Amino acid sequence: MSAHGEVVVPFRVPRELVRPTTEFKSTWLTASLDTLRARGHFPRYLENLSPEHHDTVLNSIAGVWVPFEVCLAHYRACDALGLTTAEQILIGRGVLERLQKTIFSLAFRVAREAGVTPWTMLKVFPAEFERQWRGGACGIFQVGPKDARMEIIGFPVAAVPYARIALRGLAMGLCELVCTKSYVNDVRDLCNDTTIAYRIAWA
Repeated sequence: MSAHGEVVVPFRVPRELVRPTTEFKSTWLTASLDTLRARGHFPRYLENLSPEHHDTVLNSIAGVWVPFEVCLAHYRACDALGLTTAEQILIGRGVLERLQKTIFSLAFRVAREAGVTPWTMLKVFPAEFERQWRGGACGIFQVGPKDARMEIIGFPVAAVPYARIALRGLAMGLCELVCTKSYVNDVRDLCNDTTIAYRIAWA
């Protein structure tokens, strides 16, 4: 195994051919909105959201494709809330809880019933994630027995701090479906305005 890790789930196309994300499924958006409502942040979020996107965000039907510009506007409005890192991580976990019941339900149930480790959940995640986003790619790499790296590339939402932190909470929750405790941190050397990279370990 090299210092960069062994490929567990490759990007769906070679890295240099990955195109930027252009659309995402509204199911992901509604899960995020429901979590903001549950935690009492929705009124301020709506104040922060660009008025041009209000109709799309508030009236989106589950399972339809939404322009990526709406996703950026959504995460920027969330970022403007000025929430603590701990709260943003909790919101990311809340989004996962909602997605478990919808788009990820079958894949996660099969993985959990296989009786396994966070590796199984991490292997499932890229395909399910990429079904929700047009463009971009997600890869998983093993850097130790209980130590992984997740990379999401071609993903302009990476430029928004809130998005990086909330997705970190989602990754933590994903692993803790089948383990006691997980630790997720940015791989700063790999992160930029179009790439999110996490180092994930668990006990």
